[in-house]
Amino acid sequence: MKYLKKYNSFNEEFVASKPKTAPTTTPTPTTTPRPTRPGVVPGDRPGEEDAPLASVEDVIDRLNNVYSELTEKEKSDIDKYFEEK
Repeated sequence: MKYLKKYNSFNEEFVASKPKTAPTTTPTPTTTPRPTRPGVVPGDRPGEEDAPLASVEDVIDRLNNVYSELTEKEKSDIDKYFEEK
């Protein structure tokens, strides 16, 4: 019992009298995450076997209509162009 009293008095004097400090915690960083790069979105590319916009007959008919409405000078210019090719 004698030793218990000495322990209690020691405990009260030295251990209990010291102020306890709260443990320090480092604050967590509050940075927002960096955005990621956007993924590559494949574009609509025309295939090799797409339907043609006009048939050969439609193109020839259009050329005849435009050619018939031209002046003589414009017709000769077109004729020279096709002769060179």
